[in-house]
Amino acid sequence: MATSKPLLGYWDIRGLAEPVRLLLEHAEVDYEQKLYQIGEEPEYNRDMWLSDKESMGMDFPNLPYYVDGDLKISESWAIMKHVAQGHNLQPEGVEASAKCNQAEGVIQDFRKAWGVMCYRPDVSNNKKSFFDALPGKMARFDSYLGKNKWMAGDKLTYVDFGFCEVLDQLQMMENDVYSKYLNVSEYLKKFMALERIAAYRSSPKFKRFPCNGPMAKWGGGKTQD
Repeated sequence: MATSKPLLGYWDIRGLAEPVRLLLEHAEVDYEQKLYQIGEEPEYNRDMWLSDKESMGMDFPNLPYYVDGDLKISESWAIMKHVAQGHNLQPEGVEASAKCNQAEGVIQDFRKAWGVMCYRPDVSNNKKSFFDALPGKMARFDSYLGKNKWMAGDKLTYVDFGFCEVLDQLQMMENDVYSKYLNVSEYLKKFMALERIAAYRSSPKFKRFPCNGPMAKWGGGKTQD
């Protein structure tokens, strides 16, 4: 799978690859994508990906994957760190690195809880459970962002791209979700106003939906409904 440009492979959804896309766009990387299709219910056929999976020469084939010259890696955080390393989007210093590592874990837990709610059956009860627990989590994020410009401190790093993507999707479900959390609200607005992020999200390259796979109970279609 030789390519002159970096290649990002993922399902044709936002999912785990959208933070990578945001990062690549912000870093002005000239990249290509291979977007894999999922079949319709009830089978949700994944043959397009499975036909590639074991023939790519990857140590741990999975989606998303990233091919950059001879380097072939999978796992979204690993891809983001690789891109960040070459574009001044890694933390600097011991304290910032510690904050960044902490943020990565917290964001991963938050993203996982969001994904569980979106995919599991009985979405109404799952949504209630998620939103019942949300104020405690948002209060911590809001307090933290009142003291820190970005999630690793004063500098924009790769973790912000992961966090802002899930914050954006959450706001799509409940548009006033940050009305009581002004620091979170301003943080998200500041990120979305970054020149190259705003340009990407206003271009045909950006797809608002689907956020999730077609089996999801929220965000799996081409519109919110």
